[in-house]
Amino acid sequence: MVIAFYILGFLAIFSAIMVVSSERPIVSGLYLLLCFVAVAGLYITLSAPFVAAMQLIVYSGAIIVLILFVIMLLNQHRESDKKRPKWVTALSIVAAVLIGWGVYFTFITSKIVLSHGKMSPIGGMNGNVEQLANVLFSRYFIPFEVISVLLIAAIISAVFISKKRV
Repeated sequence: MVIAFYILGFLAIFSAIMVVSSERPIVSGLYLLLCFVAVAGLYITLSAPFVAAMQLIVYSGAIIVLILFVIMLLNQHRESDKKRPKWVTALSIVAAVLIGWGVYFTFITSKIVLSHGKMSPIGGMNGNVEQLANVLFSRYFIPFEVISVLLIAAIISAVFISKKRV
């Protein structure tokens, strides 16, 4: 379990660094998706399957689609037709296979068990979804709604900025 935590932590940090250092916005968005998935894996290793599922559903499913949609909508220039050397493609395939094998081997040997009886207390919630909902919709209701309005404003702004002048 510790090995999976360290591998996923390294993957999350690496992909976060690649988000800001990537030159192309689409590649940066895909690294952000990898970072979100690695963080969800970290939640699983911490025995918090509900938080991991919400991480995957909300961030990886909805937010990254929104971000990639806005990036593609705002992308005004065309990609240059640069040919990549064949050794770079071969090295990428080998690296992907090795990383996939390492992640698979780590999860098989770590025996990750998603049982509700072994959930760790994340933020004092004891893994109870009902308690989490009560806190979210009572104590943090105003920040929750402010974030939703902020996201709607960001979408409207991106559409307005990318709209061609007639």
